[in-house]
Amino acid sequence: MSETGFEVVFEDVEVRCADGLVLQARYFHPAELPDAADRAVIVAPATGVQARYYRRFATHLARNGFAALVPDYRGIGRSAPDTAREYRTLEARWHEWGTLDVEACILWLRDRLGPQARLSAVGHSFGGFAVVLAEHAGELDRVMMVGAQHAHWPDYAKTERYRLFLKWHVFMPVVAGVLGYFPGKRLGWLENLPKGVALDWARGAADYSTTIGDRGTEILGRSAQLELRVLAVNSTDDPYATPAAVRRTLAYLRRCTCEEIYYTPDMLGVAEIGHFGLFHDRFENTFWRWAVDWLVDSPAPEASSCSSEVAAPGDQTSDLRRHGR
Repeated sequence: MSETGFEVVFEDVEVRCADGLVLQARYFHPAELPDAADRAVIVAPATGVQARYYRRFATHLARNGFAALVPDYRGIGRSAPDTAREYRTLEARWHEWGTLDVEACILWLRDRLGPQARLSAVGHSFGGFAVVLAEHAGELDRVMMVGAQHAHWPDYAKTERYRLFLKWHVFMPVVAGVLGYFPGKRLGWLENLPKGVALDWARGAADYSTTIGDRGTEILGRSAQLELRVLAVNSTDDPYATPAAVRRTLAYLRRCTCEEIYYTPDMLGVAEIGHFGLFHDRFENTFWRWAVDWLVDSPAPEASSCSSEVAAPGDQTSDLRRHGR
């Protein structure tokens, strides 16, 4: 298991994207290795979640010798406009969080740390998918996808499917269309979303290339050529990242070596995990330690630490054996 020990500091930094937009991000690193860490991780947030939610996880990575860069995507957190009027004029699409924002983070880390640094990514929810949309994703050594999917609503857990469909695929696009953005913060659901991002999410297409539009075939064709080691980490009580949703995402990565792990709450000694729980610090001595080990170069946890056959939430018992391609 990993051992902690480095003193950790962070810097608020700016990351310039290819289209000129500047993201706000936070860069965590061992105090004695501001520009010389030989391993670095991009932590790619979920949709509508601020970078600050991942600060404890990023600190844990830095304590173990990694540099960690956590961006606020365009339109989110510290990269968001100040007023509703500015939100209405913000042109942003969901895929651009990968093709522009994560892409800029890869180049920023490469410029900061040099060619010798080994870059990896941990992506949460859509962030896991966004990572592999970046043009320079091939520079990554490995990608950990935590609850990664792109919201094709028929893949949601049966027990939650119609509630989530009405919330995200009916209510959200109507409100976004009327207001010119989605006021998630006012509703207490998530951060505000640019209209383009909200409508892309609401579309919920089975084939994500149709959500991207004219460049969809090109971008996903590039993803299909990636040769990365990918570990999809999921909880069995996650209504979004069901096995069907996870495997729909992994299917785009035809040449990657992919593995799946499904944790039940009992395995981690808790009553529930859900879609957001794995980045909570109550998992510092379980999932976080295993994540560090895997990012360093250890195999994925064995059956004593993860499930090899579990039931999908709301579904009949099904065979979800961990597998590689």
